[in-house]
Amino acid sequence: MTIDSATRTEGAGGSATSSVRAANPTPHRAIFLVSHSTPGGAQEIWANLAEGLRLRGHAVMLAALYPGDTAQNTAPNTPWTYALERKPSSFGAKLAMAHRLARLFDAFEADVVFTALPAANVLAPIAALLARRPVHVVTSHHTPSNTYNPALNLLDGLTGSLGAVVRIVGVSETVQRSHAGKLAAYRAKLLTIKNALPLEVEAQIAGLAGQRFRDRAAGRQVVAIGRLAYQKNYPVLIRAAVHMPDVTIRIVGEGPDEAALKALARELGVAERVEFLGFHPRKEALNILAGGDVFVQPSLFEGHSLALIEAAKLGLPLVVSDAQVQIEGISAPDGALCGAVAGVHDDRALAREILHLLDDPDHYAAAASRAAALGAAAAYDTMITAYEGLLDRA
Repeated sequence: MTIDSATRTEGAGGSATSSVRAANPTPHRAIFLVSHSTPGGAQEIWANLAEGLRLRGHAVMLAALYPGDTAQNTAPNTPWTYALERKPSSFGAKLAMAHRLARLFDAFEADVVFTALPAANVLAPIAALLARRPVHVVTSHHTPSNTYNPALNLLDGLTGSLGAVVRIVGVSETVQRSHAGKLAAYRAKLLTIKNALPLEVEAQIAGLAGQRFRDRAAGRQVVAIGRLAYQKNYPVLIRAAVHMPDVTIRIVGEGPDEAALKALARELGVAERVEFLGFHPRKEALNILAGGDVFVQPSLFEGHSLALIEAAKLGLPLVVSDAQVQIEGISAPDGALCGAVAGVHDDRALAREILHLLDDPDHYAAAASRAAALGAAAAYDTMITAYEGLLDRA
């Protein structure tokens, strides 16, 4: 729905995840805002948190500045609300979004607005100043800020320093270090809250993890999940296929680089062993992931990848790039590495790490055990309680 049809809604209980309900004598009114509703990690986390806090008795709205081509799946009680019906194309229309957001904040009588993605992070603090009632803003970063459009990153440093912004959440320490050059008033608000999976997803993973021993006749399979876009660095994985003649690579996702990646696979003669499976809803994607032998994420950058957490909880050995944020992603609380690392552009090293796992049963078993321990450390209750605590401190 759009801002004009948005109504004041109250939080309500529900039986499906009643175990996450926490006693809270002070219900709040919170909006979870992203730039657009296209499926992605930030949208998924915001949808999970909105529904989780609704089940804890808070009134919530899940909102985006404008719709994406497709929309992230949400719970029935937390549908998307949009400030604009389509992505603005003119400068004037972009400026008008701040006024539309202010109207949205007022209509919902929001106490706190949680934001994710650069445009929402920049516009929400301005809208809070234009609103007719006090609104606190908690911005968040799900990838390092130096990967943003430079102009938006500069504006984020300024608007994040405004008084309306009470906290700035990052999903990893590497993400938070990317703000080192911003104003002291900005850096003083930094807080790290790592991602986790909602309980219903954990329950599905627990069931799948117990059934992971599949028919080896299906062949040796590597699985990767994520948009077919520059960030995910899939060319290095496709080039690695050249050095793994008996391994099938299955990639779940869609995106702007699909045609170029398929062309590269054909050029290298590996098209029959690199499967582009397209977009799948989370439940289906998890089934595909559970059918794999190794999870590979060669990304140039991430934040705290949900797909990595899912693979770890399934007990799949993990192979990631040597980007610092990726190394942090596979590090246990004590600093021990729980996965293998290959150079971000080194296809031969990537293939060696994968084949070492597939060829050595003892090495595979040890890697699977380390991955499972890493996954167990990502606790949903810890994450949602940390966000709920920001409601009380706002």
